[in-house]
Amino acid sequence: MHTKNHILKMSLNLFSSYGIQHITMDDIANKCGVSKKTIYKYYGDKSDLVSQTIRSQVEELKTNLKETSAKSKNALEELHSFFEYINGISFVISPVYGKELKKFYPNNYLEVFRYKNEIILPFVVRNIEKGIHEGLYKNDINSDEICKSFDNISKIIFTSDLSFNSQTNKNAVYFLNSLFMHRLVSLKGLDILNRLNSA
Repeated sequence: MHTKNHILKMSLNLFSSYGIQHITMDDIANKCGVSKKTIYKYYGDKSDLVSQTIRSQVEELKTNLKETSAKSKNALEELHSFFEYINGISFVISPVYGKELKKFYPNNYLEVFRYKNEIILPFVVRNIEKGIHEGLYKNDINSDEICKSFDNISKIIFTSDLSFNSQTNKNAVYFLNSLFMHRLVSLKGLDILNRLNSA
């Protein structure tokens, strides 16, 4: 199991950093220090490996959301922690990864957005409703509408065919998340957000 997980982790790192098409099974075998035969023992082919890396990210996301919700004192702290996690992911994912996933692995691409719609958006909607109840978010916020707007802008960042570089994407994700939180917070929430950002 350790070898299987090691292959999965290294594959994800390679795909995220360099794109999927530029990475061969030989590259993965060399990076992992195993033979291609060993890789095929656990994964049917490269497409299977891509699918499994996505599912591993989904499981990690679910764990993060559960832990974030459990340890956060309020909705704003919960959302801030979640965005810190998302910002960290964006710092290691090359724009090429999203483009190649969309072009060469369309089923996996659709799977990513299905997971997002089933996991992330409901989490954010619940968070907004919780924050409004706590008085940390503006009470005139329409959670469904603002989440749809946020989602549409996020798609542009991750799937645009424009030649953004990695640093531009990282900055865009950070800016979007920051802008989103500032749009949500009330005056009471702004004070907490400023403390979280300066921590």
